Amino acid sequence: MSISGVTFSSPVRFTTNSMRKHLFAFFFILLVQQLFFCQTYVLSGTVLGNKEPLPFASVFVKGSGKGVSSNEQGKFALKLEKGIYVIVFQYVGYRKKEMTVDLNENTSLEVKLSADGISLNEVVIDANAEDPAYAIMRKAIKKRKLFINPSEEYSCQSYIKGVQRLINIPEKFKKLIKITSGETIDSTDLGVIYLSESESNYFYQKPNKEKEVMYSSRVSGESKNFSFNRLGQIKFNFYENLIDLKNLSDRPFVSPLNNNAFLYYKYKLLGTLEEDGRAYHKIEVTPKRKTDPCFSGVIYIQENVWRLTSFDLRLTKENKIKFLDTLELKQIFAPVVDDSIWMPINYHMYFTFDFMGIKANGYYNAVVKNYNLHPQTNENFFTNESFVIEDEANKKDSNYWNLNRPAPLSREEIFDYRKKDSSETIENTDRYKDSIDKKSNRFRPAAILLGYNYRKTKKGINFSVPGIISNGIQYNTVEGVNLIYRFSIYKTFEDYRSHYAEGKLRYGFSNQLLGGEVGYNYFYNPKKFSRFGFKIKSIVEQYNALEPITALVNSAYTLLMNDNYLKLFKETAIESNFFTELINGVYFNSVVKFAERSSLKNSSDLLWIDDRSKLFTSNDPLYPTTDNFQFKNNQALTAEVSFSFRLKQKYITVPGRKIISGSKYPRFGVSYKKALPLGINMMNFDLATASIYDDLSLGLFGRLGYRVKGGGFLNSKKISFMDYKHFLGNQTLINSSDYLNSFRLLPFYTYSTKQWFLEGHAEHHFNGFILNKIPLIKKLIVQEVIGAHLLINDQIKRYYEINFGLENIFGLLRIDYVLGYGLNNKLQQGFTIGINTRL
Repeated sequence: MSISGVTFSSPVRFTTNSMRKHLFAFFFILLVQQLFFCQTYVLSGTVLGNKEPLPFASVFVKGSGKGVSSNEQGKFALKLEKGIYVIVFQYVGYRKKEMTVDLNENTSLEVKLSADGISLNEVVIDANAEDPAYAIMRKAIKKRKLFINPSEEYSCQSYIKGVQRLINIPEKFKKLIKITSGETIDSTDLGVIYLSESESNYFYQKPNKEKEVMYSSRVSGESKNFSFNRLGQIKFNFYENLIDLKNLSDRPFVSPLNNNAFLYYKYKLLGTLEEDGRAYHKIEVTPKRKTDPCFSGVIYIQENVWRLTSFDLRLTKENKIKFLDTLELKQIFAPVVDDSIWMPINYHMYFTFDFMGIKANGYYNAVVKNYNLHPQTNENFFTNESFVIEDEANKKDSNYWNLNRPAPLSREEIFDYRKKDSSETIENTDRYKDSIDKKSNRFRPAAILLGYNYRKTKKGINFSVPGIISNGIQYNTVEGVNLIYRFSIYKTFEDYRSHYAEGKLRYGFSNQLLGGEVGYNYFYNPKKFSRFGFKIKSIVEQYNALEPITALVNSAYTLLMNDNYLKLFKETAIESNFFTELINGVYFNSVVKFAERSSLKNSSDLLWIDDRSKLFTSNDPLYPTTDNFQFKNNQALTAEVSFSFRLKQKYITVPGRKIISGSKYPRFGVSYKKALPLGINMMNFDLATASIYDDLSLGLFGRLGYRVKGGGFLNSKKISFMDYKHFLGNQTLINSSDYLNSFRLLPFYTYSTKQWFLEGHAEHHFNGFILNKIPLIKKLIVQEVIGAHLLINDQIKRYYEINFGLENIFGLLRIDYVLGYGLNNKLQQGFTIGINTRL
């Protein structure tokens, strides 16, 4: 006999009638439960609009936390026990529909939703009268704080599916890919390029505590990887004044429910509809200025309560979103306990991309269910860990997903899983890996320019040699024409540990000096960012370890303008390093180094354009007019330790790894460096420094970044110029991209110190706050930035700089006009060009 999968052998012998009766009663009750109370049926079907399927419509049981959404073809499947249910079907822009279903077998429905029936001409307004939408929005905005977080705490479950598709690749890009990688791109490479599903539990507690735990994850064709679909990243709360889209925009976007929304939006009442005895106002929202950080679309506000019940809003390139052409956000709310508390039950985000003919689109859709307004969490549940993926999340098989996904897969998605999962099985075989390696390891002529990679996939080994574009031939007056040749090799493991080795060779054709270096690091604990390694070298180095001028810029200035800014010495050294996170947000770093330093002289005076009013300076920054005062060869044994820490650092835990997600507090740092005088020619000094750094969001007014550093030499009994405290100065048109650590007009070495220093840097990125209000200019993507910089030390009383700049020019460049004061008590000015770092 078999009941619920449990098999009993027969015959069964009982010693008493009583036992026989009790067992019979038990099995009878179990059988009744199986047959009548625990039987699960599937309510499935299609949600239609005007004869067309409605993708991602919300389907849920009225008065419960159970719900699903339809897929892209409008199909849905809801698993329920036997019973009578009121099923609610919702879609933004359509009338909600309720159907009573007596579920006693698998049932299929075709549900037709009618458009909300509201037309643009339905509401007639006198020419001089205010649109009724404004009065409604005033009341809704007044209730904003009440609804921003309607419950003190809650938990919920979410299912998220993410899809990205490649629609088109122009022929010119196909040819380029063929030339550089040898890969042929055809129509089979179009379609779904990324498909993932995930399930997670989300927890919230006022005022701002949140934690999300992903317990199921699936990525098409990547069974060992994890989806990064997070409810916390797509649950945009439009009761907040500003909506931050993170990497899609440097500036946040103004919610239609913002306290000052009337400064940014125009509102129009399209009409009012009645459902379930409630009235809902459909309001069109439009930015007053097309380039403002505002949404366009429709929102629905409930009469009397004045709550937001659904919306369909979009952004375009005119709103200055990055990477994407359009972004559409939809949300549907529903009561989760009674009519007093409504929560979102569906989030949908759709996007399109079009760049130089490369077209793509995609979406992320989240179904939220099982809201619990009184979750049982202990005192230590909410920590700085905001998101965690459980170790076994990616171990769920296809049967699990067939039973638990709230919406059926579309035909396209089913095909993608089958194709990529089958391909992955083949790709994981040794034979396939060897064949792919053999093909990709072929040397192609383009590698001379772009570089060459050799890999052994089975062993996780990759060897890389950059091409001429990366290395190139350079020129300076010390080495003359010189060539730098770099290489790297690394080995990775499945638990994210890795070995990494890199090196370079350098040869100067004029002074015939050959040098090189090789370094190795072992990353042994990814959850602590722990590593240790060593480096051995005998090679030329800049006096300033910050390398204020690049070799390419120096080559141009030397050959064309007679300015040989690059100053070099030879260093032969061996060093060891260690880095780890001690506790969350506290990092320790140490470096022990023994070095022998030798002076170098100019050996070449090659010019392309000779400016007879200029002479090359010597290679000694302290004595630029003569080569007669080169420093004596010396040695230094140094030990440096440093700590950096950031309070309440938020992080994400992924199996085998930890990912930092930021903190609202600044980062502090302290360091101490000691040169040990263990020999006659060895250096003897002590340097202590401290710093503070932060990047603050100021909403629509932009972002403010600042960095303050200070310190001094506690002892400088024996010190060479390369051990001085140097600053990131600039004497060229090309500025360093490290804007919060550099000066634009400060000479490279004139004000280096061996005593004490204090420097401060601040920059405010307006992100278009000013330019967005100027006609014509506001259509451009460029953004404004201002900065202030200060240096004080024993060599200069005070040095100030103020810069005014435009960034994001062509999405890449930044130009600054700079005023400086303090060098010989004179005012300096100039322009600099740099790379935009806020991409």
